[in-house]
Amino acid sequence: MKYFKKRLFFILSTSIIGFVLSCTDKSQTAENQENLLWELEKEYIKAHKDADYSKILSMWDENFLGWPSRLENSARKNSGLEYLQKYFSKPMPADTEFQIEKQGIYIENNVAILHYRLLLFENSTRLTHTWIKRGDDWYILGGMDWNE
Repeated sequence: MKYFKKRLFFILSTSIIGFVLSCTDKSQTAENQENLLWELEKEYIKAHKDADYSKILSMWDENFLGWPSRLENSARKNSGLEYLQKYFSKPMPADTEFQIEKQGIYIENNVAILHYRLLLFENSTRLTHTWIKRGDDWYILGGMDWNE
């Protein structure tokens, strides 16, 4: 009987500890995912600054649909290179600084929506990106900007 009580105590203790850790991990994971997505946004803006087309295109999901303020209509990934070459034909000076002013983030399972202001030179642009997680990686599924 003593052996049974010890074993039952061990099983219950292990279960409770596992439950508490799983709850803690989820909140840390959500915070980590938010931080990761904001870092990806910085990488994305830096890739534009550097005119790194391959980096930008690699961050777009295969089903990407975006509507930059410079375009009359929305565009898919397959027409993205033409847009990038037209508006981001050469890198900005190395000392060009930008700032991301976070406005909001929402993550639901494998989809995230981020709103922010991009401060570059003396301009302010509002951006919305929808990210999708495929496997372990996040990709931009859609985006839109508006120059203020």
